[in-house]
Amino acid sequence: MKITLKTPVILVRSLNENRGGITKASLTRANMFAEKYNNVVIITTVFQRKHKQIINKLRKNGELADNVNVFNFFEDLRKTSKKKLFNKQKKHTIKEKGYVEFYVKNHPGKSYRYYKDGLYKMYKRFNKGQIEFIDYMDNNGCRIKRAEFDENGLLVRERFMDLKLNKPRFDKYYNYKGKCILSVHVNPQTEEDGIAILFGKKPKQYNKLYTLQTEWLNNLLKKFENPVVFCEYRTLDDMLINVKHPSIKKIAVTHSSHLKSPFNDITKVRPLYHKLFTDDKFDQYVFLTNSQKKDVEKIYKENKKFIVIPHTFDHNTINKNDIVRDKFLAVSIARYTEDKRLDEAINAFRIVVNQIPNAKYHIYGKGELKQYLQDLIDKLNLSENVLLKDYTNNPGEVYKSAACSILTSRREAFGLVMIESMAEGTPVVAYDFKYGPQDIITDNVDGYIVENGNREELANKIIRIMTDDELRERLSKNALSIRDKFSKEIYKKKWISVLEE
Repeated sequence: MKITLKTPVILVRSLNENRGGITKASLTRANMFAEKYNNVVIITTVFQRKHKQIINKLRKNGELADNVNVFNFFEDLRKTSKKKLFNKQKKHTIKEKGYVEFYVKNHPGKSYRYYKDGLYKMYKRFNKGQIEFIDYMDNNGCRIKRAEFDENGLLVRERFMDLKLNKPRFDKYYNYKGKCILSVHVNPQTEEDGIAILFGKKPKQYNKLYTLQTEWLNNLLKKFENPVVFCEYRTLDDMLINVKHPSIKKIAVTHSSHLKSPFNDITKVRPLYHKLFTDDKFDQYVFLTNSQKKDVEKIYKENKKFIVIPHTFDHNTINKNDIVRDKFLAVSIARYTEDKRLDEAINAFRIVVNQIPNAKYHIYGKGELKQYLQDLIDKLNLSENVLLKDYTNNPGEVYKSAACSILTSRREAFGLVMIESMAEGTPVVAYDFKYGPQDIITDNVDGYIVENGNREELANKIIRIMTDDELRERLSKNALSIRDKFSKEIYKKKWISVLEE
C-alpha cells in the first residue's frame, strides 16, 4: 500500500520580525511540522515591501526552519523568470539634481524634504542608507504619489493618493525588471481593494484583488498532492473555501474571540465567525481554549469537527542560580493597542506606587497608542515607575526578571503571554476576560484572576506578590507546572493527529 505524506500548509496574512501572537503561533507550528515532514509551506497574502529580507532574518535567527517554504502573492508576481535577479541593486542618493534638500528632525530614519523653484515637491526617507520611499507633491504641497522600494533599492509599488483624503486610490506593483505587473483600484474611504488588472502576455481583469489571489492560491496548491491547509485569519476563509483540490483538507484555526464588543455576551457573534460556524465548510475547527469551544457550542450546537489545541511555548531550563528577580518589578508584553487595555494596568499601578514608592512596571511592545500611554504615565506622575520599552523577541528574559506579569486585555483567544510568563516561574495577575485566564491560571495557586475592570483588586494582588516573599515563592513554584500542561510533546502529538487522521 502506497503511503503519501501530507503537506502542512499554513495560510496567513503576513510574517513579521516583531512577532505578534498569530505570527508566533504560526512559526511555532510550522517549525514543529518541519521536524517530521520534508516539505512544510507558509503562504502569505499581504504586500510587504521587504518580504525577502523579513524571511531571511527569520531563518538567520533560527525562527524559521530551512525546509519551511514561504510563498507570498506579491513576491510571486515579481519573479520575471527562473533566473535569479534578487541581487540586483539600485543606489539612491540624498542629493537630487535641481532640488534643495533639508533634513527633517524627529522623523523616522533619515528623512529629507526637497524644494524646487520655491515649492515643496518631494519627501525621501532612508533607513540605514537604504531608500524606503519617496513622496511626490503637487504645487500645493499635497501628496499625489508614494514610490516604495525593497531592500535592494528596487521599485516595488507606487501608490497614487486621493488628494482630499490623503489615502491610496490606485496602486501599481512592479517586477524585478521594473515593469508594472499589477494595478489595483482602492477605495480611499474604506481602503478596500477593488478592480485588479494583471499584466503580461495575456492581461486579465478581476472584479477585485481577492478574486485574483484566490485564483493564485488555487493554482499554487495544485503543486501539492495532499495539502492540509490551516487558515489562520477569518478574512482568508472564503479564499480557501473556494480552492478546488481533490485531496485537500481545510482547517480553520481561531486566534481571537468570536464575540462582539464588549466580548461578554456569548449570543453576540462577529459576522465572519457567524459565517464560519454556520456554513460548516471546513473539515475541522481548532479552538485554543475549552471555554471558547463550549461558548460556541451553546449557540451553534456540538460539532464533532470542533477540537481544542492550546498554544505551546519556547523556554530554557530554569537554573535558579541564574535568576535575579526584582521583587518590586511587574512586567507586561503587549501591543500598544486598545484591545490590550494597558491604561487599566497603568491606572492600577498608581495604587501600587502609593503603597510601594519604588515599585516598577515595565511594558514591552509597540503600537499606535504609545503616545497616549506615555501621556497617561506623565499625568499620573509615574514616569519614574512605569516605563514603555521596545518590543522584545526574548520574552523569557523579561519574565525571569520580574515578580509578576500583568494582563488586562479586553479579549483574547488564549493569551500566550500567560503561559510564557508562568513557564519562567513568574505568576500572572490577570483580569477575568474571555478567553484564557480561566483555562490557564488557577486563582491563588499559580497566579490571580481579578474581576474584570477592578483596578483596586488588581493593584492589591500585585502589592501582595511584591511584599509577601513566601507567597511569591509559592506562586512562582506552582506556576512552573504550566510546562507540563502545555508541553511541546502534547502540542506536537495533537497537531500531528489533525494532519494524519
